[in-house]
Amino acid sequence: MDFSQLKFDEQGLIPAVVQDWRDASVLMLGFMNREALQKTLESKSVHFWSRSRNKLWEKGETSGHKLNLKDLFVDCDGDTVLVKAEPIGPTCHTGEKACFFTRLESNSKKTTDAWGGILERLYQTIQDRKRSPKPDSYVSSLLQGGADKVLKKVVEEAGEVVLAAKGGKKEEIIYETADLLFHTLVALGYHDIKPEEVYQELASRFGKSGLRKGKSK
Repeated sequence: MDFSQLKFDEQGLIPAVVQDWRDASVLMLGFMNREALQKTLESKSVHFWSRSRNKLWEKGETSGHKLNLKDLFVDCDGDTVLVKAEPIGPTCHTGEKACFFTRLESNSKKTTDAWGGILERLYQTIQDRKRSPKPDSYVSSLLQGGADKVLKKVVEEAGEVVLAAKGGKKEEIIYETADLLFHTLVALGYHDIKPEEVYQELASRFGKSGLRKGKSK
């Protein structure tokens, strides 16, 4: 493979930023050499060069939390690559979705602000209310009301989105869509379906060209 456009450092390495191809969140930073790049492209499973162990390694080779390659870019200077990947499980060894979850100035943990991260946090809250119901929790009351109560709210909020869209007011459309997404997450949580499973279904319908695969609409 021709890597002539890439600028490797004196150790033969190049930084590789890994991005979740579904929601654009930055998952981790690693280093690749020519062999790691070649193995990544050939196997479609992301490989790195370990500077501490001085060896090639496949992400997830022990944990099972692999990164499936979806696309690969080089920056304008040729000294950094961007890996767009589908993560299988959490990317960080701590169990967090991504390695960048700590604010520098306060040393406090904070998950990424990508929309996918927001949905994940909402879903985790919903699951927590399901496991440990609270008497003053709206989510707990919905879940305890059973499938009919949960789904009734989804239908109601879908209707509100339609009415807002007919009215054409941007603020109302955004507000009602947020309500619909929230109550849809509650429905997913009721059935123990993770948002990631929906991401994967959406991703499976599109190729690199962005064209829909399978049934057309």
